[in-house]
Amino acid sequence: MIQGLIKKLADEVNAASTEPVKAKGEAEKVSERAITQSVDALKATANSMRGQDEAAALRRAEAGSGTGGAASRGEDVSETGRPPAVNQRLSALAEALALGRVEVLLDPIVDFNANRPKHFEIAVRLRDEAGNVLGTDGVGAELSGTGMLSRLDGARVENASQIAVRFAGRGREAAVFSTVSGESLTSNKFLDGVAHAYRERTSFAGQLVMTFSQDDVRGFGAREWQMLQEFARLGFRYAIADVNDLDLDFEELKAKGFEFVKLDADVFLRGLPAGNDVFVPAPDICKHLAGLGLSVIVGRIEDPEIAARIFGFGVLLGQGTLFGGAKAVKREALSGSGHAAA
Repeated sequence: MIQGLIKKLADEVNAASTEPVKAKGEAEKVSERAITQSVDALKATANSMRGQDEAAALRRAEAGSGTGGAASRGEDVSETGRPPAVNQRLSALAEALALGRVEVLLDPIVDFNANRPKHFEIAVRLRDEAGNVLGTDGVGAELSGTGMLSRLDGARVENASQIAVRFAGRGREAAVFSTVSGESLTSNKFLDGVAHAYRERTSFAGQLVMTFSQDDVRGFGAREWQMLQEFARLGFRYAIADVNDLDLDFEELKAKGFEFVKLDADVFLRGLPAGNDVFVPAPDICKHLAGLGLSVIVGRIEDPEIAARIFGFGVLLGQGTLFGGAKAVKREALSGSGHAAA
């Protein structure tokens, strides 16, 4: 049913774009109706899966308060089943999002050939009431099952939408990369944020690149792949990041909408294992992935000599402090006035 609605959406939006000028109003109504039906179908799918997610979260909480959890390690455990330090962190993050204490940063992804930024990666930095930065890096496992991951992802996507509007207004075709956790693919809050951005500008689908870690991709089940398939039908693209080996079916990833592979400079230069005692050296990584139609982005580049080596091996896109690193975006530079997803 969902696939049928998505196909109908694409057909009707395309048809609407070719309607005579005199029928423009009616065409817009048809497009909006098709978009609404498709988004509602996506949300219905997420709702049907929500019960399973809640049950899994409950089991994790019970495990955390049982013999294998914090209690057995001598830690105090609150009624949520989580150590107080975790609950305090969650409270601080939720408060920062609710009150709009969100700083947006853009990290350029540079085209080596043109020696200028081609794409950008968006990040959000949260602050407490005293202005101190609330760390969110590397806390995925800690925040899993709390709903906070999808709220952070939603804040990133909402701001990515605003940045994309600015780029479009200046005639720039840069894509905006935004980290997304696998958990968000079945979150109503996250889907609502993406749906809102898509309704505002359907071209946003072609500008946003949802970025998933390799660990997350390995853990995707049928429901996550289904959601990715439906988003891909609307034009959204994906990147796989934090890649540490090539023991995945990258050809299948390409077929499912993945277009970029991101890995750190030191990992790339060492080469990557590919399973069955196969090791792929740096010069062959690009050849292998480019042959599948995937673009390689090497990050954490800090030294010009390292950049030259990486470029020499065939990498066309780089990221890191050598190119300026992530810079805060002035709030007034964002279109709109709020952080709706937060």
